[in-house]
Amino acid sequence: MNKVLVGIGYPLGDVIAAIPYVDKYTRESGHDVYTKIGNPYHQQFFTKSYPAIQFCDGTSTFDRRFNLLPNFARPLQQDFAEQLEFSETSYIRPIVDRVNKPRPIQNRYAVIGLHSTSQLKYWNHPGGLTVQSESPYWDQLSVLLRKVGITPVVVEKDELFGIPPYRNGMPKHAQKKLGVNLLDTMNLLEHAEFFIGLSSGLAWLAHGLGTKVAMISNFTEDWYEFGLDDPSYIRITNKEVCHGCFNRVGIDFPFGKDDWYWCPRHKGTDRQFECHTTITPEMVFEQIKKWL
Repeated sequence: MNKVLVGIGYPLGDVIAAIPYVDKYTRESGHDVYTKIGNPYHQQFFTKSYPAIQFCDGTSTFDRRFNLLPNFARPLQQDFAEQLEFSETSYIRPIVDRVNKPRPIQNRYAVIGLHSTSQLKYWNHPGGLTVQSESPYWDQLSVLLRKVGITPVVVEKDELFGIPPYRNGMPKHAQKKLGVNLLDTMNLLEHAEFFIGLSSGLAWLAHGLGTKVAMISNFTEDWYEFGLDDPSYIRITNKEVCHGCFNRVGIDFPFGKDDWYWCPRHKGTDRQFECHTTITPEMVFEQIKKWL
């Protein structure tokens, strides 16, 4: 029996995506398998759901090591599964341990996650840079939600985020929960009617907790994130415009990690960020109606 280390990176979304196949490998490989994740704090979210996984700090001696890294040209979980040498890689929905705390908001509410790590990933508005701080698309969607009795609740670390002088702000018609710790964020997600956000770690967290997810993501392809046959998952896109560039990173162009306003095909033109500017609040609301 070999002693094997499986390493997963720091982003929580990567960990959640990988964990079902790490568990499968741990149980089926016949080896003594240990798992190291980039942020040890996140280990506590998987101990009940995946009791077979042994977490460690990775400092021991191992006969073999896997270092799971995302390849943007492949479905995220499938890529991790194949790195663990599985040939059958059908999607396995991840499970995150629930915190089981009291309901934090008594009325019906939806959690909104609007910040990201590059302007391309945001739900950008046709008004461009000058309206970022107002989040008009999110504000219009918040109004529509309130009209049907759903309180929109923004859960974020920062009120403003981005590169000065232009930064992304909060919708004024949404309730704000800023700087909430991760356990309280999970509790908010557990009790929400659904989550609306981007392709992000927060979306993966909601998905792992069993919460319905409406994902506004036209910069990635449909196949990249969750399993598409899941009825609790709605992916909101517009395939009539430029889309999916993120899954061509390393193939057609490098990712401009030092360029906050990276848009590989249309930067500096009136088509910059059209992948998301062409998705309207009405389009989003129409698709989530079945959850209302």
